[in-house]
Formats: sequence, structure tokens, C-alpha cells
Amino acid sequence: MSKRDPYAVLGVSREASPAEIRRAYRRLARRYSPDVNLWDPRAGALFEEICEAYHVLGNAAARALYDRLGPAAFEPAGNGGASPAGEDLHAVVALDLEEALRGTETTIEVTRAERCAACRGTGGADGQPAVRCPRCQGRPVRITAEGDRPVVARCAACQGSGWRVPPPCPACGGRGTRRQPARLTVAIPPGVDTGAQIRVPGEGHAAPAPGRRGDLVVITRVRPHPVFTRRGDHLYCEVPLTVPEAALGVRVRIPAPDGATMVTIPAGTQSGQVLRVRGKGAPRLDRDGRGDLFLQVRVLIPRNPDPALEEVLRALRRLLPDDPRAELWGDAGRARARAGGGA
Repeated sequence: MSKRDPYAVLGVSREASPAEIRRAYRRLARRYSPDVNLWDPRAGALFEEICEAYHVLGNAAARALYDRLGPAAFEPAGNGGASPAGEDLHAVVALDLEEALRGTETTIEVTRAERCAACRGTGGADGQPAVRCPRCQGRPVRITAEGDRPVVARCAACQGSGWRVPPPCPACGGRGTRRQPARLTVAIPPGVDTGAQIRVPGEGHAAPAPGRRGDLVVITRVRPHPVFTRRGDHLYCEVPLTVPEAALGVRVRIPAPDGATMVTIPAGTQSGQVLRVRGKGAPRLDRDGRGDLFLQVRVLIPRNPDPALEEVLRALRRLLPDDPRAELWGDAGRARARAGGGA
């Protein structure tokens, strides 16, 4: 059989009706017939491919077998072809930032294809499997030439399917699988972020017998955090300080992914300044180590101070005679500041 998907060869969808398949075959056969395309050296091979595709999709039993097993259904016997595999199953898991950073186990509920218990995955009634036609050994279509005309013949023993197919299983309609709910436990490694994909082999959709299961692909989504913002392996958070703390320096206790940590704020720290705490960020998913934690300082200015605090602030203003806006005015402003004048 042609290596190409017969649906693609005929240019029809997998939901195409028998009439649509027949019309597509007739149109393409007329176009690529060697009788019409004597000048096109590819016409003969394309015509043979079109005929093979039609003898798969134009035969209800052969089409059902191809839909179930794919190209392996029509490989010649003894070719060592691989068994079909089930499709991968995708699921999205929402995590808190703490779960994403430390890793966790989570249980997800999915609906996936399982082998039909009634037919044990064969798709045949009473568990009967499909067997290759002993006459044509899975090569049901033969194209020969009589003079200049190609002659298409198909195996009479299997009506062109290449297989002897038992009546379909009434429980699964011949598919060999049925969709069922399942609860799966998945280990989430430390350091995942939104969009990370975790592949769990052998936990996807089942394939008809004797195929193997596909994989489960878990896609993570990390919820926003009220304190931390994450950018890659680094974490960012805002640290409020009072005016005295920023001016004189202080040791403060701040949250971190692996527990609270003490950080020294140096004297004279300005509002908006960013301090870096190395190794306190997110674990690296693809290698050892951690990112860093960045702290952005926000100096809190008192609102509506009481008379006692207002007097302290006025005294502080008298002790700080330099004009903080002198740089805005260039050399003239700096000279005025040195002289003690305002800008």
C-alpha cells in the first residue's frame, strides 16, 4: 500500500461519505490516467496510488480497519511493522506558586480511550481478531497492463481489504476501544512554570490490540501570587520600609520559597531601589541551582502626621538643607545648593 494517507491521496476528510470518496476517485482517476497523461512520467505511479487509496476507502471493511490501525493494517505479512500506538492525552493542571516551586503530586480526572472489555481490544465480535487474507497476504490490489491500458484487480477472497475481518464488536462498534473516565496521579517536579509540559509514558489513550498506549502530557498553569512575581527562574517582590529604616538601615524578615529569611537593608536605601538575594528564587527545572530573589524597596511616607510627628519631620527638614532637585537645574542649581539657597 502507498505510504501516504489514503484520505490525503484522494483529498477528502475522514468524515467523507462514500459518495464523496467515489466522486473524488473518479475525478482524480480521469486526471491522472496514463491514457490521458502520456507525456507525464509521474501519471502511472499517481494513478496506482489513487487506485490503492480508493480500494481502501471505497471498501467499508477496509476503511474501518484503516481508521482503527492506520497504515500498519495493510503492510505485507512478516514485514515487522510496528503495532499502532494510542494517541497522546493532554491535560491542564492549575498550581499555586508554592506547589510549582517545591514540586507536588496532583490527581487529575480525565476521559480516555480504554480497550473494550467485551472484545479485549480486537474490535471483533467475541474477541475475534482480524487476520491477513491468506490469499493476497495483505496486498489486495494489483495493477497490470494489457497493451497500453492499466488493469486494476483486487483480491476476491477479501474483497480488496487485505484482511479477513470478523463482524464488529457490538460494544465498541469495531473500534476496539471505549472512552471511560479515569483518575491519574501525576508527580510535578520542582520549578515548573506556566506552559511547562510533563510527559507521563503509557498513560494516554489506549490503542486497539495489540497496540500500546499513548502518553499523558500534563501542561501546567501557575496561578498569580499575591506577593511574588515570577520571571523565569527569578522571583520579585516589594518590601515596604519606614523612613527611619530606609535612612538608618535595618534587618527585616521576608518570605522566600523555602521559608522566611533575614535580609539586611543598608543605610541610605532609596525608594524604588532593587536589592538582590542570591539563590532564593525558583528552582531551575532543567539544571541544578536556583534563581535569585529581587526586592524592590518602597519607602512609606506618613500620611496626616500627628503634631508630635510633624514637629520631628520639620526638624528633619532643617537638618537636611541640601536641595534634592538641584540636579534638575544643571550647574546653576548645584551652585545655588552649595550656597544654601532653594531651587
